[in-house]
Amino acid sequence: MKKYRFLYTACSLLLLSLSLQSCLGLGSSTTTNSGDFKSMGANGSTIGINNTDKAIFKGKIYFTLNHNLYVLDGTRVPHQLTHNLTVSDPAVSPDGKWIAFSARFANYSNISYISVNGGPIHTVIIGKGQFYPPDADGNVFNDYYWCTQPTWSPDSKNILFLSDLQKQFYWSSLGSPFNKTYFSDPQIFTLPIGQPALAAKDISTTARVIAYASFGDGGDRDAMYRPHHSDQLVFTHYKYDATGTQQIIQLFLEDPNAIANNPGVYSPVSDPAVPLTPENTNKQSMEPAFSPDGNSLAFIQRESSTSMGLYIMPVANNVTKDSNNPTVEKAALQPFNHAVNILSRQYLSQPIWSPDGKQIAYLTYSNNVFDLWLANIGLTKAGKYTIVGSPVQLTSANGQLDGESRPFWST
Repeated sequence: MKKYRFLYTACSLLLLSLSLQSCLGLGSSTTTNSGDFKSMGANGSTIGINNTDKAIFKGKIYFTLNHNLYVLDGTRVPHQLTHNLTVSDPAVSPDGKWIAFSARFANYSNISYISVNGGPIHTVIIGKGQFYPPDADGNVFNDYYWCTQPTWSPDSKNILFLSDLQKQFYWSSLGSPFNKTYFSDPQIFTLPIGQPALAAKDISTTARVIAYASFGDGGDRDAMYRPHHSDQLVFTHYKYDATGTQQIIQLFLEDPNAIANNPGVYSPVSDPAVPLTPENTNKQSMEPAFSPDGNSLAFIQRESSTSMGLYIMPVANNVTKDSNNPTVEKAALQPFNHAVNILSRQYLSQPIWSPDGKQIAYLTYSNNVFDLWLANIGLTKAGKYTIVGSPVQLTSANGQLDGESRPFWST
């Protein structure tokens, strides 16, 4: 059995999830609360749900409170779905049958799913491993793995997820730094459901890599298929600039089958992804969310050290088949010039569209707690998105809402 360098602690993935909060000087938002918050029981405590007509929505919103999974429907009464697990990042399958999530433990995390009606937990991948004694150089090794942020393939037969599974692969052929250390930045992988749970250390020939990470700056996040385009996947990509001192955060679009269909062609230093946002340290874009029709993309942009913006832009078509072509890359970046800021706050994160495309929910951080907010959106005569009325606070969670766990909105 191979031994692997221990780079992750129990909190490292959590810190990655919260990386977008760094250097923001978080504090009170200028947005005012508007609503009558009805107290509801939740995990032995209470949270407030806005009971006014301003907070009406259709469908079901899944989120986590104290890392227990909850669903909130049009009745605005939260229902707890999991117990005695540290859950994050719920995702409902396109066929509406399953809810996938990550279950975190001290040194690893699993990917599991349950029926939307409750019932037994089905585990896809188990990240549990073991530690090994230090080697002669004092290096500590382990084969624990982090597996998180699941999302579904359009046919509901496969789960995509983030993981450091590739740390067992030794990229010596790529030269430095890959031939000197293990590659632990999370990448996007996929596994089929409906099979016995697999131990992470044993699935190198079963799990398929979908998108590579850049070495050393946090890897990939926020994978999401483009609706009505099974050959396109968007994600956030973290890397350093050429100096190795400045962080670049971009949105990329990729054909999820490109790596598998071209064995030996792509690697972490040459992958098939095409940028949708510029390589600019002053325009860090993250957390993409496609509109239900797949034609528009909402995302968060760091506007300054004290401000974040919610933007919406159109999406280029036919740009994933020849991603290394400069002309194609230019076409993929063109819609960014038409991105519209619809909301700015000191802290915004995790935007999600309503299934009818008429609302966006997002997280804010105010008075040292996270809460869910709703914004009604519409189109101007010029065809650009705008907020209709004022955003309204949906939850008053008293610090129980988990800010590092992305919510999910389904029909």
